[in-house]
Amino acid sequence: MREVTRSVAFDAAWDADRSQSVRGLFDGLAPGWTEGRDTPERALPLVDALERGSVKGRTALEAGTGTCLFTRELCTRFNLVVAIDLSREMLTNAVTSEAPLVNADASRLPFPDGVVDVVILVNMLLFPTEVERCLSPDGAIVWVSSRAEDTPIHLSAEDVETAMSSTPTGSWTGISSRAGAGSWCVLRRA
Repeated sequence: MREVTRSVAFDAAWDADRSQSVRGLFDGLAPGWTEGRDTPERALPLVDALERGSVKGRTALEAGTGTCLFTRELCTRFNLVVAIDLSREMLTNAVTSEAPLVNADASRLPFPDGVVDVVILVNMLLFPTEVERCLSPDGAIVWVSSRAEDTPIHLSAEDVETAMSSTPTGSWTGISSRAGAGSWCVLRRA
């Protein structure tokens, strides 16, 4: 997954075959996904990023939501949270129904340009151009690796900033830190 993560973020190496392969992987993992992962400690990096990153807004897109383990927390902070995932099976096993659940490929987000205040990516592939396209001009990206460098889908904060800086906006800046077992960064257009 590390190779896929880097190639998607830096080379836009995503096609129908790769999408189908990743979907199949996570569809297979979905029935047991929540067990052992639904703990308050696992949410620490996300909560820390939202608080210390001063992340505010009305609308949030949680891309790669999985079984919605973090969606409950997000729904307490934003007026509208839309939770999307490539894996229909992950969404079928969701632990909450507080947010609209959308089965979609994050390489083609089903949103108009500039309508989302915050894009949250927890252990998720980064599609820089799509994230930038959907994000409002003053919006924020929240990137979380729940187990820091041990997360299979992982980019460092510097890599996320570099990948986002390859978008038409061109310049992103932010802060990063660690909390619990995880790491995070919050980026905004410079």
